[in-house]
Amino acid sequence: MQTTTPLPLKSRGSVKISRTQARLIFIALLFINILNYADRYVLPAILRKIQAAPHFGGLGLTDFQAGLIGSSFLLVYAFATLPLGMWADRGVRKNIVALCVGVWSIATVLAGLTINFLQLFVVRSILGIGEAGYAPAAPSLLADCFSKDRRGRVLSYWSAGSLIGSAIGFALGGFIADTLGWRWAFFVVGIPGLLAALLIWRLTEPTRGAFDREEDGKDTQDTLHEYMSTGQDLISSLTQLLRIPTYRVLLAAFTFSFFAIGGTSFWLPSYFIDTFHLSLGKAGLISGLVLVGGGLTGTILGGVLADYAQRRLPEGRLLVATLGFFVGTPLALIAFFLHHLGLVLAMFTIVAIFLSFCIGPLNAVLQDITRPDLRATAVGFSLLCAHILGDASASSIIGLLADLHHHRLGFALLVTGPTALLLAGTVCLIGLRTVAHDMKIKR
Repeated sequence: MQTTTPLPLKSRGSVKISRTQARLIFIALLFINILNYADRYVLPAILRKIQAAPHFGGLGLTDFQAGLIGSSFLLVYAFATLPLGMWADRGVRKNIVALCVGVWSIATVLAGLTINFLQLFVVRSILGIGEAGYAPAAPSLLADCFSKDRRGRVLSYWSAGSLIGSAIGFALGGFIADTLGWRWAFFVVGIPGLLAALLIWRLTEPTRGAFDREEDGKDTQDTLHEYMSTGQDLISSLTQLLRIPTYRVLLAAFTFSFFAIGGTSFWLPSYFIDTFHLSLGKAGLISGLVLVGGGLTGTILGGVLADYAQRRLPEGRLLVATLGFFVGTPLALIAFFLHHLGLVLAMFTIVAIFLSFCIGPLNAVLQDITRPDLRATAVGFSLLCAHILGDASASSIIGLLADLHHHRLGFALLVTGPTALLLAGTVCLIGLRTVAHDMKIKR
């Protein structure tokens, strides 16, 4: 009686890659991550132009409607991330990324052709489908390109692309909206994504989980078959993940941090316009500088400190993220009480440094406590929870609070942001008790 042998790894489209190939994959994914966030944050940069009355070239939106447009992208993004994450756990990830980049780039271009609230709502929702496939697949690809001791640093560098892209979306979007009109801002940031899709499609798919099994002393092919024979359906995968105490902590930490950081970032240019009466271009540039100057510094420094701490303490990465939240919370509270532009910018930059400590370390912890065949699903489910309960809700809630309090956007940001950050730090503090054990057993 013959038995069926699972197909060898190469037949599934993946091979053990070289260092040069790993670097090329990292560069491609970093470039795509920059475009990813440029497409996202071009909308907040030009929001006040879009909200203008139709006879001034806008769509006449309220703050709540503007917040709903931000929520539309994030809600679809959240719901699509989990099934696309499971697809990424089984399919050729580079091709999934290429397809999704093409979808979101086309949706961004179409946003520049909309003429009412409903049309813009729909195309920004489609944008969420495209970006949802990239989010879980990219860190899974990077985890299979670099060893464990470099993973936190690499993921922090990759995460820094979100800050660079956000800054580009803010600064370039505001400038183009002031000079050419808000529709052109969508065209300019959307088209490069089509080139990025071609770039990643041409690269090599790495072996899934090779570094983890090498470091654990297991045979790559045998262990791959062991991994792929379990956790292949949604209920089974989620059951295994939710049994990990630290994973439950990360779900809460991501949710609270996404609410604070995502909601504030969405409304930041509008806050500067309303409070200090700046032009779109200047407000967008200032928002971008805050994100790059503070966020990029904090992300890179946080990754280095996290890897340093991890070599000395098993909970080192999570400890760095916890400190970032707790230090950033009171500073964010102070920033909203300041009324001098220079002081506000300085304080927001310092806040961005400390809050960005969490980006790379939390992603690295998530990868460290999950098996290779469950990583993309773990990312997908965490993003589902974090977006639905976090930033997808935040933009609408903040917009609604602003409308209910006579368009006092500063009040809405003051009430929501620091509170969510405090909660994020608290749950990370709880996770310090479990992370070492969960990393050791890696269920």
